[in-house]
Amino acid sequence: MLIEFFIVGLFSTTHCLIMCGPLIGGLTISLPVPIRKRQGTLFRYVLIYNTGRILSYAVAGFLAGTFGEVLTRVFDLERGYGGTLMAINSLFLVGIGLYIAGWLPGVALLERFGSGLWRSLSPLAESLLPVKSQGKALIFGVVWGWFPCGLTYTVLLWAITTVDPVKGALAMVAFGLGTFPGLLTASFLSGRLLAFRRSPWIMRGLGLSIILLAMIVGLRDMAHETHKKTMDSSAGHRIEQTLK
Repeated sequence: MLIEFFIVGLFSTTHCLIMCGPLIGGLTISLPVPIRKRQGTLFRYVLIYNTGRILSYAVAGFLAGTFGEVLTRVFDLERGYGGTLMAINSLFLVGIGLYIAGWLPGVALLERFGSGLWRSLSPLAESLLPVKSQGKALIFGVVWGWFPCGLTYTVLLWAITTVDPVKGALAMVAFGLGTFPGLLTASFLSGRLLAFRRSPWIMRGLGLSIILLAMIVGLRDMAHETHKKTMDSSAGHRIEQTLK
């Protein structure tokens, strides 16, 4: 399942460039000139920014997985509802694909739920600017991880289906790692990516790729569930024959 979260992060490059490309580009430009002129040092700062961001994703994923685990225990969803959870997993993938393709704009409403938290955190982020040390870069990255983003919130809801705190945290880490290549590119080439960010065909292609992934995952899960039921039925039959 982790590979699916990573692929979604990787295929959401266009969305990340739209939402966070200008931010990470601005952060890069605001760094002191000696840091910007040394590619190795600049890369280290970008890596630290993203490490902080992914740490926040891990915390959020841990909470989401905990929430999913509590739901399954309270409503006893672990018994006979494995297929339902798999179907929900595929539906979330389809929804994310539609959102990235620009065919499900309503998901952006999720950003409103995080706007209050961001308003309380944004003064801290502003106080860290300009970022002149690696410690500040890490803290800024942690704050940046809570930036309101409909896509991230959708993936976070998807992480609930892991129904496990550790798996939820790992799922969000995988998603964050998938988004890293795009944001790394934005750090060094932010001014040259405007056409890429505005291309609807690229967004639709990436969105359709995720929908295709959802179909593959759905078929895989169906095959797995069918195989499991067949094995359980065979085991039950053997037990009955033994008792007779």
